[in-house]
Amino acid sequence: MMLNMKGRLCLLVLCLGVALQAQMQMNVEQLADFVRSELALQQHTDKQIAAYIKKISLSEKLTDKTITDLEAQGAGPKTVQALQELRDQTANMKPSGRDATYSPATAPDNTLSSAPPTATLSAAPAPIPPPNSVKQQEILDSMRQYAMSYEQSLPNYICVRVDRRYIDPNAGQSYRSIGTVLAKVSYNEGEEKYKVYSVNGKIVDTDMGGIGGGGARSTGEFAGMMRSIFEPKSQAEFGWDHWGTLRGRRMAVFNYFIDSGHSSYTISYGGDGEGYEQRIVTAYKGLVYADPNTGEIDRIKFMAVDVPRSFPVQETSEILDYDLVNISGQQFVLPLRALLLMTAGRQRSKNEIEFRDYRKFGTESTITYDMDPTAPPPAPLDSSKTDEQPATAAPSPNTPKPQPQAAPAKPAEIKPKPSDSNPWSLPTAPPPPPQ
Repeated sequence: MMLNMKGRLCLLVLCLGVALQAQMQMNVEQLADFVRSELALQQHTDKQIAAYIKKISLSEKLTDKTITDLEAQGAGPKTVQALQELRDQTANMKPSGRDATYSPATAPDNTLSSAPPTATLSAAPAPIPPPNSVKQQEILDSMRQYAMSYEQSLPNYICVRVDRRYIDPNAGQSYRSIGTVLAKVSYNEGEEKYKVYSVNGKIVDTDMGGIGGGGARSTGEFAGMMRSIFEPKSQAEFGWDHWGTLRGRRMAVFNYFIDSGHSSYTISYGGDGEGYEQRIVTAYKGLVYADPNTGEIDRIKFMAVDVPRSFPVQETSEILDYDLVNISGQQFVLPLRALLLMTAGRQRSKNEIEFRDYRKFGTESTITYDMDPTAPPPAPLDSSKTDEQPATAAPSPNTPKPQPQAAPAKPAEIKPKPSDSNPWSLPTAPPPPPQ
């Protein structure tokens, strides 16, 4: 059923492309409907939509307000540029008699009049207008610089990884637990190692590939995925998506797409005693959340696209979160959690992954974990750490958060965690920013 629905959707998109070739002349309302339809379907990139628009001939004048409305509703920078070219071409034409678009960001303010004063309550605050194309490029440049230097800024650390694993044998949302995996993670001089020491409360000594039990698995994605999106060889296409709020901070959110010819994202199926391992490289798309002032990346979403129908895994997606962590009195942006979803045949898998108890890695000291492998795993992270909140014009701009290489905080404000502390406790909260 899922494959048939996708087939019809592709057919509709194909028909739209044929219609666009056959009917090159439109009025402003038809143009606006076309752009919004493309944004809703998300089947074409910003570059492709812009190419279609350049083939259109308008019968009416295209106004700046219509372009601003479409930009507020999700049109990317290349689409906006193509619309601006159409605006210039129709400058001497008669404008349309009606408003073809609407956006709260550009709606006139009619709250004041000569009528008796009244109090009006709005059901929802107006969304924040997107930044202009110049500012968008500035933010993207900061994000790229941050992503390409992220691995060099990481400290040598050790931590505990908690994997809560679930499956639904009917490919739905009725998940049942298949257990919890605890692993020791060490990051030293750019090399990441995993050592599983507990599976469902039983002491083990293996790597992530030896835990068995089916389900999905994922390792080493936090630094590698960030870099792969922004490195030049990926030739990622970026577009503005929306403003968001994540862990109390204003985030600039961009969408991206990387085709299979430039992708480094692989999906594997089988192996580990389950038969011959199959592996493919796929195209993928998603969202990147970043601080607009510093380019610091705090969330990455991605989804595999155009997976061959013959491959056992039909769908896979992941959300990666990063947050400030205190290690020996210094602040670093490190992995917080990941949510991995995968569908293979009739089975849908979900992994909730969290990283806890960060400590400094000592090359000359013995790494010990003063914990009982049979003890219950820690409680899941609070939803305030993981849920995105809408961004409105009401909040004040966020205060920039320290970069990973920030100087040590004052000892009186942050004290290093003693070696015999509770291994499941979250890192000490960072001090408030300077006034």
